[in-house]
Amino acid sequence: MNLDFSRYKLIFFDFDGVIVDTEWEHFAAFNDVLSTYGIKITKKEYMEEYLAYDDKGCFIKVFKNKLGKDLTKKEVQNLIKQKTELLMDKLKQKIKVYPDTIRFINFLSKKFKDIKLCIVSGALKQEILFILKKLKLENKFFLIISAEDVKNGKPSPEPFLIAKQKVERLLNKKFNNNEILVIEDSINGIKAAINAGFDVLSVAHTYPFKKLLEVNPNYVVKNLLEICNYK
Repeated sequence: MNLDFSRYKLIFFDFDGVIVDTEWEHFAAFNDVLSTYGIKITKKEYMEEYLAYDDKGCFIKVFKNKLGKDLTKKEVQNLIKQKTELLMDKLKQKIKVYPDTIRFINFLSKKFKDIKLCIVSGALKQEILFILKKLKLENKFFLIISAEDVKNGKPSPEPFLIAKQKVERLLNKKFNNNEILVIEDSINGIKAAINAGFDVLSVAHTYPFKKLLEVNPNYVVKNLLEICNYK
């Protein structure tokens, strides 16, 4: 697939499932915390119902679905703290990346220097920064929008709209929606980007190719090596 990147001024990357292969580390950390409350979610449940949510949204939805319980703000904060500690321990042992995305990021940085690359993720900022530093990618991204920066995570379009607004403030420049490309791996992430009015390139790292087609992103690829000529 040939995609004309010259039309885009901003590219918003999701993080888990696009840049790093950490979705199952998140899943394991969630289940470790949930097990202390007698709750367990299966991989199928996680994929279909919870994967695209940030930590807050995931815990709120799981406790409501499994126990019929509405969590207080303090309870949510405590659960997130426990899960973050477990996840960081896992990440210190090993970080798995998607090589196609790393090559793609380096390609864009070299060939399209005017495009601002940003991360828009439901992960916590400390998790993102820790991984980027380990991968020596921290200087590749102009802006990071994380779970702490939004009230409503994906599938709400809020994270992407906030990213656009913040870039515009920092650069003192307005961008048209058709100048923005979002790269996502999850169904809810794709829906959020579409609802924000941005073009979406979905990559089948996490969900099957055919499943991604069902939500009508602009482009679908099996991996990011397909969309341009890496020379």
